[in-house]
Amino acid sequence: MIKSLYAKLALTLIVLLFVTAIVYSAIAYYLTRSNIIAEVQRENADIAVNLSHEITQTVSGEIDGHLIEQLFRTMSIVNPDVQLYLLNAEGGIVSSSVEGTPLLRNTISVDSLRMFLMPDRQYPLYAEDPLSEDSEITFSVAEIKRADELLGYMYVTLDAQREDSSRKLISTIGISALLGSLLVSLLAGLYVFRRITARLRLLSFEIETFRNSGFRSITSYKELSGDASDDEISRLGESYDEMANRIVDQINLLEEQDKNRRSFIANISHDLRTPLTATQGYLEMVLHKNDKLDLQQREQYLGIALKHSNRLKVLISDLFELAKLEDRAESLQMESISMSEVIGDVQQGCLPQADAKNIKLAGFGVDKPIMVKGDLALLDRAVSNLLVNAIQYTPENGEVTITLVNDVAEKTVHVQVEDNGPGIALEDLNKIFKRFHRADNEHNEKGNAGLGLAITQRIVELHGDTLLVENTGNGTRFTFRLAAA
Repeated sequence: MIKSLYAKLALTLIVLLFVTAIVYSAIAYYLTRSNIIAEVQRENADIAVNLSHEITQTVSGEIDGHLIEQLFRTMSIVNPDVQLYLLNAEGGIVSSSVEGTPLLRNTISVDSLRMFLMPDRQYPLYAEDPLSEDSEITFSVAEIKRADELLGYMYVTLDAQREDSSRKLISTIGISALLGSLLVSLLAGLYVFRRITARLRLLSFEIETFRNSGFRSITSYKELSGDASDDEISRLGESYDEMANRIVDQINLLEEQDKNRRSFIANISHDLRTPLTATQGYLEMVLHKNDKLDLQQREQYLGIALKHSNRLKVLISDLFELAKLEDRAESLQMESISMSEVIGDVQQGCLPQADAKNIKLAGFGVDKPIMVKGDLALLDRAVSNLLVNAIQYTPENGEVTITLVNDVAEKTVHVQVEDNGPGIALEDLNKIFKRFHRADNEHNEKGNAGLGLAITQRIVELHGDTLLVENTGNGTRFTFRLAAA
């Protein structure tokens, strides 16, 4: 069974060339044979006229039969391939030069003879062959007259043997043309097909290698083949390169996600277990030592249990919120809102936390309304997360600044939250937006679950931008953009 594309193309080419060569040879045979026969007939068109001039008549005006026999005998010796017939006015054969062979026809169609005698005749012309029952032959004919009376015709059949030789020659030429055309076209076609399919074989080899490598090892088709064309195979190779790179990226992403999933499960287990265990421990203490505890101790233990349960509630709420945001695509409640008012409200809500550490909350560009397009609740949460995070990591007596910049040219509004804390280590800059990542420094609070920045990043992405973070040298700056209203 033929499996390769090259073999299928080669077989198709052979069949097409064979059919083409047969059709070509048949047409060439027909046209060449017709031209040869027409030329022979044209060259011998006057032979009958010339012979008729040799025919004499008797005193009574009839054709001299004795002279006809001598003429026929002479022509048989001079040119045995030419057959002569004397016809009457109706086309009946009166006598012939044929000896030893019976005539199979006794009459020649007068209509065929008259067509030959017309001045505008077109060769080749055919008439009945007296030696055959059903075939026709080229001929020459001349009228034999007495005054204006038609006595008969001199009918000459032309070169029967020469026509047979012509047919053999034409057949030989046709077969030679067939074989030559097949051989030359086949070799050229196979060479061209091999050149074309070479790139497909290379691409197939690359795909097989890519699959055997577990879809990890990529060899660029463009670089390996050096293909500079712009045909379908070249575009297929480019598509393969793009697809292979995408597959590798997706596999790496899935592995990273699987790694994050395991890390997430470990972190969430720890962060849920710690407050849950503490809450359970203090509640059991109150339950079992209720009679031995005074009112102040009981309230202290219940307060600690309540604190841990609130921490657990916040953590679970953040998890649900992040899950909803990651599944959310186009369900934002977009409206024109004043970003200045959003920042003012968030600052007021964070004042107690800032005052506890004697941190100054400053704002630039927030004293006048700056309108943006966005979801009010989500933007409030994003700014609040950034501000709380900045206050948390800023040391006492520090400063946190929120800046609004209205970029009229780009029709965007830049929101910046900057602190003068210890900054973020370079190796942690790409990790801070991951779930449960917490900076490892003395300003980190144990109550922080590490979901705030992940939630903020997702909110910014839903608004069409990416949350950027950078070390300023004196702290950390977070920046994102919103579409101006």
